[in-house]
Amino acid sequence: MKNEITFGTDGWRAVIAREFTFENVRIASSAIGKFILKNYSKEYPVLIGYDTRFLSQNFAKCCASVLSGLGLNSLISDKPLPTPVIAFWAAKSPYGNTNGAIQFTASHNPPKYCGLKYITNYGGPASVEMTDEITRYINNSTHGRAVAYNGSMETFDPLDHYASHIKSLINFDKIKSAKLKIVYDPLYGAGNGYLDFLLKEAGCEVTTIHNKRDPLFGGLLPEPKEENLTELKRTVKSAGSVLGLATDGDADRISAVDQNGTFYSPNQIASMLLRHLYKNKKLKGTVVRTLSTTHLMDHLAEKYNLPVVETKVGFKWICEVMRKEDVLIGAEESGGISILHHIPDKDAILAGMLLAEMLSYEKKSLDEIYKDTLKEAQWFCINDKLDLHIENEEKDKLISKLLPKAGPPVAEKSAKITNLNGLKIISVNTTEGVKYLFEDGSWFMARASGTEPMARVYFEATSQKTLDIMKNAIQEMLKETSLVV
Repeated sequence: MKNEITFGTDGWRAVIAREFTFENVRIASSAIGKFILKNYSKEYPVLIGYDTRFLSQNFAKCCASVLSGLGLNSLISDKPLPTPVIAFWAAKSPYGNTNGAIQFTASHNPPKYCGLKYITNYGGPASVEMTDEITRYINNSTHGRAVAYNGSMETFDPLDHYASHIKSLINFDKIKSAKLKIVYDPLYGAGNGYLDFLLKEAGCEVTTIHNKRDPLFGGLLPEPKEENLTELKRTVKSAGSVLGLATDGDADRISAVDQNGTFYSPNQIASMLLRHLYKNKKLKGTVVRTLSTTHLMDHLAEKYNLPVVETKVGFKWICEVMRKEDVLIGAEESGGISILHHIPDKDAILAGMLLAEMLSYEKKSLDEIYKDTLKEAQWFCINDKLDLHIENEEKDKLISKLLPKAGPPVAEKSAKITNLNGLKIISVNTTEGVKYLFEDGSWFMARASGTEPMARVYFEATSQKTLDIMKNAIQEMLKETSLVV
């Protein structure tokens, strides 16, 4: 059983009742508890949270029992809560220092999954060194000893303390003056009662859809992709709203639609928010993005004379930079965003409030603001992505096929191969997966997912023609390797 527990870029996720069992939860909880006992003070509590998935609260209580058996105290949320909320509490609990938090969530994965992740006492995801140490405890364990609690399990209400912090980052008076009509779709997830609450506190007229607890997520994936937001688009248009916001199952990823129901990706949102933070809020700092995130942010940062740091995929790499220097915005293509003076972890609730604030400052629609962003950057780009549902053994086959055959790939401007179907290559980066950068600024990247049986190919092109060339090359490669999209 113990070999079934593996930590990827965002904790451990598995199918409920297959690998994600109470026995394995006890093993993982015991390993995290032993890690805490070795590295931190026993006197501080561990916060435990859970999302809206099947048995998530039961798994959380099982975890608390195991920690109690190890002599650790814990506090459990009194309701489902977003991952960024418990991350904030882990860093800035009103009760004082903590030993971090354990959140039971599978984020945007299908309903049959559950998961858990350890969140550090500084509010960020666990580092590779931490998860490696926890994994060693897992591999040397059988199970954790659960003990019964004496009396009631101690709980905490997470909303008010988190809301106070958001009010310190966002200009609520500015939003109130704009009298915005907004539709929010938590996709039946843990964001319900948090982002809509804060928007109402800021004076917005809010319509919330999909706002009941449904572990099946209404038959949809709890991921704010365009194909899952049909009702959000329809409601925004029918209600005459200026903005539609959607968050994933644990409210750490975001997307949006404008007044016409047009979808805006996390790449577009992050770029607009970078401009908003610099232009309207007069903030400065390093711009951090992952390898798979839009280079539009780079072009804006160049205009603003701000440094840019590119990291591997996964917000834990952005977190490491945020802990070392003042980061204006950290963003990843999948919808994770954080900013200066906030926790070093992704937060879709904060991002939603920033979008509302941005509309209030600009007094323009989302589509107009995005056009202004492109104009200011003096750069145009189209983004696309292929999700390849393939088993783990096929992932390496995909990546190896993409590696250049004429010599070792490099991250500098000296790639051994020179073109791809007529596109001039200026670099090939194999820091994670493989990423080709072309002379006109277009690029594509392929990598294996760390949490799902999937590989992804990301594209950014300066024209539809270039995008078609890149996608056709990938499709031909897939045919050659017998992999089907």
